[in-house]
Amino acid sequence: MGYISTSRPSVEVGGAIAAAYLLYLVGLVVYRLYYSPLAKFPGPKLAAASKWYEFYYDVVKRGQFTFQIQRMHKKYGPIVRINPFEVHIQDSRYWDELYTGHKEYERYAWMSGRFGANTATSSTVSSHLHYIRRAPLDPMFSKRSITKFEPIVHEMLEKLSKGIAAYKDSGRILAFNDAFNSLREIFHAAYEAVRKFAHFGLQFPSVFIVLGLSPRALLKTVAPNMFKMFVLQKDLQDRIANIIHNEKVNSDGNTTIFDALLKSNLPPPEKTMIGAGVETVAWALTTTVFHLLDNSKHCQRLRSELQEAIPNPAILPKSVVLEKLPYLAACVKEGIRLSTGVSVRLPRVSPEKPIQYGDWVIPPGTPVSMTTLDVLRDEKVFPDASSFIPERWLDGAKTEEGESLSRYFVPFGKGPRMCIGVNLAYIELHLTLAMLFRRFEFELYETDITDVELAHDFMVPQPKLDTKGMRVRVTGLIDW
Repeated sequence: MGYISTSRPSVEVGGAIAAAYLLYLVGLVVYRLYYSPLAKFPGPKLAAASKWYEFYYDVVKRGQFTFQIQRMHKKYGPIVRINPFEVHIQDSRYWDELYTGHKEYERYAWMSGRFGANTATSSTVSSHLHYIRRAPLDPMFSKRSITKFEPIVHEMLEKLSKGIAAYKDSGRILAFNDAFNSLREIFHAAYEAVRKFAHFGLQFPSVFIVLGLSPRALLKTVAPNMFKMFVLQKDLQDRIANIIHNEKVNSDGNTTIFDALLKSNLPPPEKTMIGAGVETVAWALTTTVFHLLDNSKHCQRLRSELQEAIPNPAILPKSVVLEKLPYLAACVKEGIRLSTGVSVRLPRVSPEKPIQYGDWVIPPGTPVSMTTLDVLRDEKVFPDASSFIPERWLDGAKTEEGESLSRYFVPFGKGPRMCIGVNLAYIELHLTLAMLFRRFEFELYETDITDVELAHDFMVPQPKLDTKGMRVRVTGLIDW
């Protein structure tokens, strides 16, 4: 009995497909290197050819692309092509031009999906849609409104204070980073898991769909912190749904963020927005406390100012009083500067018009990014930039060229995309530092600069991965 073999045609078809795909890849690389509108920009050929270059530094080497970009600038100059589609600028004077000079500039859609939460205000691509989403929130986070929530901050600090006092009695070692994060325990573990996963999610965004469809029991076993993130999202979504359907109305007379959202003119699809910026304040506190304890001169000057301003350590003044203390305010600013805020680059896109940088004309639609870290550690702006020097913020705070230093203080961003929680952050920072250094004395325990210095970029700064935390002994306690 005869038969017709199909093996050879199948092999030939498979070979033809493989050859066509290989030819496509070669053509794509040739286009990106020599014919792309960005081909004229300096930078590594591997970075221009493929995003696998970024994948290697951020996923394989765990959050190292930010530092690799800095090395690119040292080799190629102030503007470099960092991947097939994006250019990066390292020039502190250009920050205002890119981030505040043009309302029409949008975020880069690809990077906005790194957390699988494109409905969040911080991830909104369109500048117009961002304005719509943020408008009902702005009044809630104004300086005047935030001060109404200050008693809650005081209450949290009293709990923290009692917890620290227990360490004095027991002689145990206190990890300050854990203590500060414990104030937001509902968020910390979940967000830490997500931000460490974010670089992989950026390269393969469909993974968030897979995780979302995975059985929760399996996710809880395999990735417990990611599971906490989904639980947190579900909890917030349920609260929103209850208010939307009038099943549950806030009855205690206090206005919440959810009330502001749901009573606004926000379109219904946008009312599912979930966002939180809870890590940066804890890290700023950790960084500031370390540097104060690591330098007795700075620490003693702050203590002296606080002793004069707070005669009774049991009664902490309101933040509006503390913010007027020059050295405390300077310590807060310097701690924020060294803690960086977000450590990842921040791309912007001009949809219709080219972006001009010096003699370079960047085509419309091209993501153009800068990095907060580059500005905050610019030696031309902040001499001895890696050192904690609160005095640089006193007596007018000018650069060597006579410019206001505040122009380059960008940890919260600037313009319409500026961090919405900046006022709350300042309240927490001033009150917490005042409480710590008016009521307690500490000494560092097996801790050095590597435990607070940025070593990995996971959206927010991360020190060395094997750190045991910023640890102290509680050596003194002032009765209150």
